[in-house]
Amino acid sequence: MLNEAPKKPKKRVDYSHPNPWQYFWRLQKEGWRRAVTPALMYFFMSLIMLALQAIEIVWLSITLGIVCIAAGIFFNAHLLLHFGEAHYDIFVTGELYRKREQEEGTYISPDHHLEKEYRPWKGFFIGFLMSIPVLILGILAGALDGTNVGGGVLWAFAMLAGCAVVPFTWLRNYVPSMANLSYYWTIATILVPILVSGVFYILGAYVNRRKRAKKEAREEAVRAAAEAARQERLNHEQTEAQRIKTLQSKKKK
Repeated sequence: MLNEAPKKPKKRVDYSHPNPWQYFWRLQKEGWRRAVTPALMYFFMSLIMLALQAIEIVWLSITLGIVCIAAGIFFNAHLLLHFGEAHYDIFVTGELYRKREQEEGTYISPDHHLEKEYRPWKGFFIGFLMSIPVLILGILAGALDGTNVGGGVLWAFAMLAGCAVVPFTWLRNYVPSMANLSYYWTIATILVPILVSGVFYILGAYVNRRKRAKKEAREEAVRAAAEAARQERLNHEQTEAQRIKTLQSKKKK
């Protein structure tokens, strides 16, 4: 039989101590991963919104379109709140690892992903990543407005990010003074996901911190009650022992 060469053990990747370049690219990966889901929610709401524009009753189509925009913002806020809570858990774990590393002088677990820890700016970063398609399409729609290519770009814009562009078509179509409103203004809508994402990401971390504080307070109250009960039992045992000792002393007399 042929002797098989021994398999080399796989080299473990140290996620806890990345160099600056590794940390940068891992942050990009984590940011895009977190940006995909809320961006898809805006995309689905945009498709529904575009379909609702077929309604001939103007006020109804606009009202339902606003509901779609509000739903997209709601999903954005809810998801980033969850991301903030999850990242704060990882941050607390990382703090414990680093404290132990400083005290014991040993490396922390290599499986701890530093790029997934909570940082206040990450929510705004995720919101910006979500906004890149709007930024690109807004520039193209504004530059090519009035051309044949511009019409195709506008349709693509309405399908991919209708929540950003459809309100401007309402203004152009139904407000005479804004008939020539530039689509460059759609770029300003990127502030919505950036601010919503940033604020609710921070809020998620705050909610997690409050939950942890309440849990620690409950645990401390339980420990204090247990200690008080133990002390009371000791005092009772001492009192009982003293009473027995006193009775024994009286009998001897």
